[in-house]
Amino acid sequence: MNEFLRKKWEMAGLADDYIFNKVMLDYDICLEVLRRILPDLHIKKIKLPNNQQEFAVAPDAKAVRFDIYTTDEQGNHYDIEMQVADHHNIAKRIRYYQTASSMEAYDKGQPYEQADDSYVIFFCNFDPFQLGQQRYILHKHIDEIPEQIIEDGQTDILFNVPSLRHDVDPKMQAFLDMIAQRKVEATDPLVVKLKERIAVVKRNRKWRSEYMRRSVYEMDQEMREKKIREGERKVRDGKREIQKSKREIKEGQDRLKEKEQLIQEREQKLHENQQTIIKTSIVAMRELNIDETTIKKEIKEKFDLSDKEIKDYFTE
Repeated sequence: MNEFLRKKWEMAGLADDYIFNKVMLDYDICLEVLRRILPDLHIKKIKLPNNQQEFAVAPDAKAVRFDIYTTDEQGNHYDIEMQVADHHNIAKRIRYYQTASSMEAYDKGQPYEQADDSYVIFFCNFDPFQLGQQRYILHKHIDEIPEQIIEDGQTDILFNVPSLRHDVDPKMQAFLDMIAQRKVEATDPLVVKLKERIAVVKRNRKWRSEYMRRSVYEMDQEMREKKIREGERKVRDGKREIQKSKREIKEGQDRLKEKEQLIQEREQKLHENQQTIIKTSIVAMRELNIDETTIKKEIKEKFDLSDKEIKDYFTE
């Protein structure tokens, strides 16, 4: 286990959320990354990045802890996240992060139009919407007029890190290539700083130990969740088997009823045929002038009838 964790630590790069978090705590790196993501904002300075910022939109609501949180000199709010695994909940995850971030943009007593803008930025090690784009920028729009964007101050930006489309500008592409551990231009100032910062992070014994403990916890948590999912799957499979058995029992009962009905119909048909044969035989023997006593005796023996059944035939 220790050898595995040691190699994991040595191989970890920016695509690892822990390493990403520690690297992005560097003021200059965080500022430059934001400038590359949002060049039109012309960000001059930001507050020292915080990786412990935690928000809850209500006392009993789920709390959210941002990977990297900061604001700029204009009051714009930034949440930067590294999303390693695809849990297929990215849209609702962003909504909650944006809600938490937006809460900070509204000061008590402040008019709504003066609320600060909020940016939630996700770097995903997968295509978040499976649409093949390298970058997704999300805004609200009017359904009837899709090109009409609602300027509510909220912007969500998601990067598909593995993408090779190169739809972003070269400087932004260099940062994405660093995350994906692809070949990058060594003279890019940000690339130089990133490599230096990663080396600093890797030499930090406290962070290394924290990473090990966190990795063990995550593996244990993943194992527990796997067992829970396996248990839930077995319960679902058990329920499906029960439902299947119930259907098979019902189908069997239905088939049995059909067979019983068919047998009854056949018995009824046989009984009707026998009645016809007996009546025809009685008529034929009478036409031959055979006496009634003999006819009764012959019919009773031939068709194994009771005295009552014979009587019924001869009283009709």
